[in-house]
Amino acid sequence: MKNIFKILIASFVALLVISCEKDEERAVLNTPSDSKLQADKTNVVLTKDHEADKLITFTWARPDYGVSVAQKSQLQFAKKGGNFAGAKIVEVQDGTSTLTFTVAEFNKIMLDAGLTPDVATDVEVRLASTLGAGTALYSNVINLNVTAYMTAFPSFYIVGDASAPGWNAADAQLLNKVENLSTIYTYLENGKNFRFLGQQDWGPTNYSLDAAGIKDAYKYFKTWSTNMEASPDENIKFNGATGIYKIVIDADATKKSLTVTPSAIPTYNVSNLYVVGSINGWSADNAIPMTKVGEGVFEVVQSLPDGSEFKFIGQKSWGDLEWANITEAGNTGFLGPKGDNNNIKIDGGGASYKITANIKRGTFKVVKQ
Repeated sequence: MKNIFKILIASFVALLVISCEKDEERAVLNTPSDSKLQADKTNVVLTKDHEADKLITFTWARPDYGVSVAQKSQLQFAKKGGNFAGAKIVEVQDGTSTLTFTVAEFNKIMLDAGLTPDVATDVEVRLASTLGAGTALYSNVINLNVTAYMTAFPSFYIVGDASAPGWNAADAQLLNKVENLSTIYTYLENGKNFRFLGQQDWGPTNYSLDAAGIKDAYKYFKTWSTNMEASPDENIKFNGATGIYKIVIDADATKKSLTVTPSAIPTYNVSNLYVVGSINGWSADNAIPMTKVGEGVFEVVQSLPDGSEFKFIGQKSWGDLEWANITEAGNTGFLGPKGDNNNIKIDGGGASYKITANIKRGTFKVVKQ
C-alpha cells in the first residue's frame, strides 16, 4: 500500500512539473509595432495599349507582435479626402510582403474605387492588418496621382429564382446595353433572390451589391433601390411586389448604380396579344392575333415586306396594353411598354417570319422561316 501511495505522489509531482513547463512555453504577444507601406511610384498614367505591362509594386512590413502570428491583411484604395469610405479592397495572402499590379489590373482597381476615366485623381492607399477578430491596424497612407482609362462597359445577365430564367446560368437574360446603361423590362418575384452575371455561365464574372457580407470579388453596385437588399451567397433579395419592373444599371465608373422601378404595365400574363402595324394598315380593330404558348409568351407566323413596322397590343384597340421596341424604333430584341417604346422595324423582303413576344422576359424575336 505504501508503494502505491509513493507512486501516486510521484505521478502528481510529475504532472505539476510538466504543467509548469507548458506554461513557461506559452507565447507572449508584445505591443505591435507600426506597419509600413511603400510604392515604387507616385504618379501613374494608365494607357490601354500597355494593359499587360507590369505597372506598380507595393511593399510592406506588417505589425510585429514579437512572435510569428497569422494576420489577415488587405490593401485599401480610395479617392483622397473621403477617409477611405467606399474603398476598393484587395486581399493580401498571409506571409507575402509585396504585390505587383499590371496596367489592366490597376486600372480596374482604380475604376472600382470610383475614379473618373481620363482625369488625374489623387488616391490614398493603406495596408490594414487584423489579428484574429481584433481591431484592424493601419499602416501609413501613401498618396498617388492616378489617371485611369475607360474600358468597354460590361454586359449584364440576370439570373435567379426572382427572375424569369430561374437559376439556369446558361439561360441568363441579357440586358439591353447602350453605352454605360443596361436596361430591361422583366419579371421579378417578391421575397426571392437574383444576381447578375457577366456571361451565360457562373464564371468568371458575377455582380452583386457592394455591401457587408458579400465577397469582395462579387461587389459591384455602389447604390441600389430600396426594394433590394444583400442576401446570403452573394445574392440580391427583391422585396417589391411581384410583377414586371424596369431594371437600369449605370456602369459609369463614378456611379455603378442599380435601379429597379415598376413598369408602366406591371402585368405580363395577359389573355391575348396581337400584331398591329404597316402590315395591316395600322388597324387595331383588325390586329393580327397571336397564339399563346406560355405565360406572357405569344407567337405568330407572318410575311413581312421591306419597311415593315409593327407593335404588340393586348386588345383590339389602342389601349393601355402596348409593347414594342424599347425606347427607340428598331430591332433590338427588347420590349418596352407604352410610353417607353417605338416601332419594331424589319426589312423582311416579303419572306415568312416567326414573330415571338415574351412579355415576362421583356424580349421579342423575329426569325425568318
